[in-house]
Amino acid sequence: MRPIVPAVLQYVDGVPYSAAYGDVYHSADGGVGQARHVFLGGCALPERWAGRDRFVILETGFGTGMNFLATWAAWRADPLRPAHLHFLSVEKHPFSAADLARLHVDWPEFADLSSQLLACWPLLLPGFHRIVLDGGRVALTLMLGDAADCLPQLDAAVDAFYLDGFAPDRNPELWQPALLHTLARLARRGALAATYSVAAAVRERLSSAGFQCEKREGFGRKRHCLRAHYAGPRTADALVPRDVTVIGAGVAGAAVAHALAQRGLAVRVLERNAEPAAGASGNPIAVFRPVLSREDTLSSRLTRAAFLRDLRGWAALGERVAWSRCGVLHLVRDAEAGRRQQMVLAAASPPAAFAHWVDAGRARELVNWAVEVPGVFYPEAGWVAPATLCRAWLDHARIDLRTGCAVARLEPAANGWRLLDAKGGIVDEAGTVVLANAYEAGHLAQGVAWPLHRVRGQVTRLPSGSLPELRCVVSREGYVVSADGQVLVGATYEHDDLDIAPRMESDLANLARLQAILPGAGARIDVSEVGGRAALRATLPDRLPVVGSVAGATGLYVAAGYASRGVVWAGLMGEALADHLVGAPLPLERDIMAALDPVRFGATR
Repeated sequence: MRPIVPAVLQYVDGVPYSAAYGDVYHSADGGVGQARHVFLGGCALPERWAGRDRFVILETGFGTGMNFLATWAAWRADPLRPAHLHFLSVEKHPFSAADLARLHVDWPEFADLSSQLLACWPLLLPGFHRIVLDGGRVALTLMLGDAADCLPQLDAAVDAFYLDGFAPDRNPELWQPALLHTLARLARRGALAATYSVAAAVRERLSSAGFQCEKREGFGRKRHCLRAHYAGPRTADALVPRDVTVIGAGVAGAAVAHALAQRGLAVRVLERNAEPAAGASGNPIAVFRPVLSREDTLSSRLTRAAFLRDLRGWAALGERVAWSRCGVLHLVRDAEAGRRQQMVLAAASPPAAFAHWVDAGRARELVNWAVEVPGVFYPEAGWVAPATLCRAWLDHARIDLRTGCAVARLEPAANGWRLLDAKGGIVDEAGTVVLANAYEAGHLAQGVAWPLHRVRGQVTRLPSGSLPELRCVVSREGYVVSADGQVLVGATYEHDDLDIAPRMESDLANLARLQAILPGAGARIDVSEVGGRAALRATLPDRLPVVGSVAGATGLYVAAGYASRGVVWAGLMGEALADHLVGAPLPLERDIMAALDPVRFGATR
């Protein structure tokens, strides 16, 4: 994980200035005017987006956020605006939220928009950050890191480009031929690009990438600015379905349904049980936190992006979701594990608000218990009640939840798929179907080669009032969480065992975990008063889910195999699948999406 170095807020003659690049962030003649004339005007906005369902803008250099705020304001003010605005922006040195707030004071016309953006501003960590605004109609995908690393990872069809890096002689990396060819790969036919610079090298490189350049009247004291028109090839847009049927109303299915509904689709959710969140999503409390790894693996990157998205997404759902950012302290297993974790933290240098090392003394203070080992503290992590999350996601006007609907098999039909029950009766017919029913997804998608397995997991509920002094979630090859007056310990990981009836053997294993995490806690628990709940997790050998299209089956998609990270992954996985289905920019890097592709296990259909 490469550390993100924030920008340092400085001014020269009242204009924001970057000492690192020796250049100003916008013209001395006015940032708002430059944004409107050079970038919106250069891309013929708002005229070009009129009546569109979706419009996508890519910016090279988020900087102060001026171009985004000006574009968002123009979108809001336009009665012919597109239904959905996607703004994609890359930034190597982002400002902190505090510095952005200082910058935005100078633009009072954007005060409301700025406050909404700042409320969602992410921790400054590398990767893609999806920020959803205006009730889901505006999506900012902020890519933090080198443009040469981020832009090749982007999957999008772009209508307009704001080429707003610093001047080519101050920041040549953003004007390299390879990077401009990457932009051409992302461009829709007819896309426009706009930039303040009219340097000959910029025009030549844009022309080489397939853009036709023309000079326009400049802004302020600058004589000219540049517009470029992309006339190269671009594949046809995907056909977007009007309605979708989702099978499964656990966290996976509920999140997919919500994301699809947010994008304007009508969604039917079929759940075989009498209530949503009846399987593994029915555990009373789940722990959510990111993970750290020395190599910053795909799983670590996915979990980090999903965790950060959860913090914003769950907050937007309001009081319907029971959750707490009380912090999670992950105690090390032994001295060697502690040494490795310290090395990872030293190399990555994440913000302390994301993760930091604590010695045993500080660990005792955080937990309010005499723990014996140090660990990593995740201040923004905590617990969530999965059933409340499912219900909040499903509480949408475009979602029709049908419980007691068990789907036994699928068969192709004239307009897509016919969903049948165990007796061959028709449950539903749909052009597009999403399998979000964990292990059973592999049975419904006949002929696929997904090695889904079921692993039994039991959590143990301690007697009411147990361990009232706990101040945060504590984990160490298991976890202890005190939430809403109940204390849970979990969870077992039992292979080759499909019996979900609670049993004392599993409770005793969890009580042993409790003792290892909180020395002396086991002696305070009356074993006869504990209770358990067991469920089956769907897992895959590479410990990643399957999310995407089912090979050889037009209109069939899957979101399954979330294992024990369902509550963390579900929200972002739902957005990723929904964007894939409607042809919108994806919220994750291409290599992560490729690692989740169901076809990675082969296809026998």
